Amino acid sequence: MGKGLLILLAVFAVVAMLNFSSVKLMKLEAVKKTKYKKLFWYFYGVFFIFSGVVNCIEKSEMSIVFISNTIIGVVVLVLNYLGKFETKEVA
Repeated sequence: MGKGLLILLAVFAVVAMLNFSSVKLMKLEAVKKTKYKKLFWYFYGVFFIFSGVVNCIEKSEMSIVFISNTIIGVVVLVLNYLGKFETKEVA
């Protein structure tokens, strides 16, 4: 019961932080939003690469899941660098 309550409170805290940050991001100007979106996609790609490499080293075998994590991370980084993730503002 105690663990369940702790997990519930942790989930509520994470959701509250995400809500607070998304409300703050909505109030930013478009230039800063674009900058933060680019930063997010770079972090996301690096995270996927790191996850794939660490899991591959930890398991000591090359699995399709680990290879695909690394490939997805590289693809996200390249597409972000080329500007394919940018969204156009509708006025």
